[in-house]
Amino acid sequence: TKKKKKKKRQHLIYSGITGILAASTTPFYGGGMRLFPYARLFPNKLQLRIGRISPLTGFLRIPAIFEGSYRDKSEGDFGCLDFVGDDFEVEVSSTRYEEYLKRKKEQKESKKKARWWRQKKRSDYDASSDETSKSSPTGFPFQHSGESMGIKERFRVRVVKQPVRFISFLKPRIVVDD
Repeated sequence: TKKKKKKKRQHLIYSGITGILAASTTPFYGGGMRLFPYARLFPNKLQLRIGRISPLTGFLRIPAIFEGSYRDKSEGDFGCLDFVGDDFEVEVSSTRYEEYLKRKKEQKESKKKARWWRQKKRSDYDASSDETSKSSPTGFPFQHSGESMGIKERFRVRVVKQPVRFISFLKPRIVVDD
């Protein structure tokens, strides 16, 4: 007999503006910062964190953010949304980011024109310096484990079914008998 695969249901969990969107299976981001306090609370799950705090709030709340106890208690606007699951698909888009890329491209072209004008005045203009720049990609800068992975519009994070063993010198928060 064949086992029927359970089809996962998809749900929209958030639509809106965010400053950071990060996921982890371990509580620590780096330097002892406990950015993912719910990671490792459930076996075979990861934490997805969506944050929209202002730089000033982030600065004022550094101790709470580092120890993993920061919770937003304001009505209406939120500071952080936390989700625990085993599979998340993320799609990002923003006209604000596309406008930013457009401004950067215009600044680059403006600098090229200024450089061209200076070169022309010196009469040593080189036609190869007048290359047209490639069209800007859409999406957002994406990092995996601190390494740039380019510009992404969509990505998926999920828990690997086969365990990967690492050495940890921290006390386990939950002991799971194998």
